[in-house]
Amino acid sequence: MLQRFVLFLCMLTAASAATPRILADVPIPTFDQKKINLKQYRGKVVVLMLFSTTCGDCIQSLDLMSKIQKDLGPRGLQVIGAAFDENASYAIEGYVQRYRPNFPVGFLDQAGAIKIADIPKDMRPFVPIVMFIDRTGTVRAQYYGNDAVFKQEDKAFRAIAESLLRFHPAAPPSRASEPRP
Repeated sequence: MLQRFVLFLCMLTAASAATPRILADVPIPTFDQKKINLKQYRGKVVVLMLFSTTCGDCIQSLDLMSKIQKDLGPRGLQVIGAAFDENASYAIEGYVQRYRPNFPVGFLDQAGAIKIADIPKDMRPFVPIVMFIDRTGTVRAQYYGNDAVFKQEDKAFRAIAESLLRFHPAAPPSRASEPRP
């Protein structure tokens, strides 16, 4: 019962982001000159965390995401991280070596982060930004670092991930329902 309440609360606070929507096709470069192609994770539940390499709260969320990946990865969940602060392309290698996440991490420029998270141009979002993407590539929930869900981040994010792991959508929403650039 508590899990359902937490999930309901989380879904209410997700209203600040346009969901559901098809995840934008934005490759995420890594420090070793590779790219994370999000399309390759279709069929899995994906938790995409956008963060700043200079954010203390982001480190805490990164640690939590490593635990969630360890616990739920065998059931079909994949966590992916992307830094998008001004110097992310230079700082990400040292950041990954220092904090050792157990999931793929790369970086985005500001335009890529805005596109993938569907951030309004006049908004300056709080980080981290956590997106929950179902098996079809549909963003089902998105939270900014100042959302109330972060007060019970562990319970809330696990509840959302668990619900998406149980949910098997027939098809993603049509392209007609996507926001226009």
